[in-house]
Amino acid sequence: MEPLCLDELDDAALDRLPFGVVCLSPAGTIERYNRVESERAGIQRWRALGRDYFHDVAIRDGVALAKYVAELPTEGHARVFHTLRGAHGADDAVIDISRCGAGRVTLCIRTERA
Repeated sequence: MEPLCLDELDDAALDRLPFGVVCLSPAGTIERYNRVESERAGIQRWRALGRDYFHDVAIRDGVALAKYVAELPTEGHARVFHTLRGAHGADDAVIDISRCGAGRVTLCIRTERA
């Protein structure tokens, strides 16, 4: 499976996707955050952008998610099954993690709610 990098989509296109999207810098800072993920997590986009995803946003899930990302090779892809805690409680999720160009990471988060 090839990495799913969404760099060619603008924010309006990301918001039309039926699943959550979080795009991270190599350091784990949120660069892009779509509407579905904002609603699932209960965090407004403007509050999420520029923050450390693993320490500030995915607080209860950050350690496990950071481990998945750290183990991902350059241009790699992984699919993980994880329980995320958000605005509506715990959600079982399928998360596609892709390491794209320049070390950026894209998380595509699918839950029953999304």
